[in-house]
Amino acid sequence: NRTVGFFGNVSASYRNMLYLTVTGRQDYVSNMPRNNRSFFYPSVSAGFILTELDELKNDVVNYAKLRVSYAEVGQAGDFLENYYSTPTYGGGFYSLTPIMYPIKGTTAYTPYYTIFDPNLKPQNTRSYEIGADVNFFDNLITLNYTYSRQNVKDQIFSVPLASSTGASKLLTNGGKIHTNTHEFTLGFNPIRTKNINWDFAFNWTKIDNYVDELAPGVENISLGGYVTPQVRASAGEKFPVIYGVGFKRDANGNRLVDENGLPIAGEAQVIGKVSPDFLMGFNTTLRLWKCTISAVLDWKQGGQMYSRTTGLADYYGVSKRTENREGTIIFDGYKTDGTKNDIAITGANAQQVYYSRLNDIDESSVYDNSFIKLREVAVNYKILQKRSIELSVNAFARNILIWAQLPDLDPEASQGNNNMAERLFPFAVGCNIFVILKSGMNDPSLIRIHRLQRYRSSAALYLIGNILCQIFKGFFSSLAVIFCIHLYADIVF
Repeated sequence: NRTVGFFGNVSASYRNMLYLTVTGRQDYVSNMPRNNRSFFYPSVSAGFILTELDELKNDVVNYAKLRVSYAEVGQAGDFLENYYSTPTYGGGFYSLTPIMYPIKGTTAYTPYYTIFDPNLKPQNTRSYEIGADVNFFDNLITLNYTYSRQNVKDQIFSVPLASSTGASKLLTNGGKIHTNTHEFTLGFNPIRTKNINWDFAFNWTKIDNYVDELAPGVENISLGGYVTPQVRASAGEKFPVIYGVGFKRDANGNRLVDENGLPIAGEAQVIGKVSPDFLMGFNTTLRLWKCTISAVLDWKQGGQMYSRTTGLADYYGVSKRTENREGTIIFDGYKTDGTKNDIAITGANAQQVYYSRLNDIDESSVYDNSFIKLREVAVNYKILQKRSIELSVNAFARNILIWAQLPDLDPEASQGNNNMAERLFPFAVGCNIFVILKSGMNDPSLIRIHRLQRYRSSAALYLIGNILCQIFKGFFSSLAVIFCIHLYADIVF
């Protein structure tokens, strides 16, 4: 694939008060149909600092700014002329070519399972943003708010086809999605002295993605997962959603049970919405003379997740919920006659049947994804600080406490998530040494900057071993050689 682009921008300002920036980009791509290989997308942003006006200067609001912007972004797809390929055979988790061609001079091909729309157009995203920044009492209080809207049209995705067409997917344009985002930041700096400084800030974010429409005749498309459940985009729904086998319910939405008190599996449907109601963060930093203490707290409210791990732990009887094998379980549901379920499931064999039934219902493993997490606490102490040398020690701990709706697990710990590694090494202590040696003025000698960077080894102790040298020639008014040494030790719990 090859892309050739031309970019230009113009910026202007007036009396440090009004700012305007206009940009434009024209792209030419090789991986689109011939008639749709070029597209243009502009942007414009403006800012107005109100407190630069003499009439608005005061001791209460020391800074106020309004900002607005509009931008378009084009995105090309991967278009190919329809072609034939070597036949492959596979199941749900594998794909292979057991028959290798040519066989005795005979070559076999089959149409590729995806066909490409010859009128494919670049995807287009239009973004609108408006916001304000206000500082009070000489930056004692800072307030920021941003609202943005994104409209995505001509989305490029694969639409499922009937097998009678000879293909399974059509890559085409056919979707519209819009996103509304609200972001609010509030900061305080109540103590600002030479030896003591304390600041803290709150950040609140709400992001809502909606699927306005898909290709004609398509109500939802799969974005990944298994045969069931899957992550899907459904027209008229928030994006994304969890799609799978749900509980059978009555007209009032109550879960139904059979004559044995076991839940009844319903049809494949939307069983969960991934997007949270809001995200909120809190961070604070307190400096007491040479010691600095900081902490980060995160709160996620709403949204749902599918936890196969929790469901399988119940199914195989290894979770705490299954420890009482001779106990009694009454499923929270209703009988088909409309009365509350009171049928007891007693004994190990009956419980195994119960958990086997839940294992066949995807919705039983969908949980509220809300949590509050003490993300990090860190301490840094400067032992020595001179003009040419600085020595400090520090320690931090991550993922210390969590309050979550999901039982047994951290909602953020999943396969492929780097957060799992942090959980293995949540505590660490370290030492930083900075040495600065200044050379004389107009020194024509070669100057080398040595950077010793920390390197994670399999052992619990880091000691850096990589030296990167950059050699400069010339005359400078001041030259320096900087040595940085980082020593870290992990404590595993």
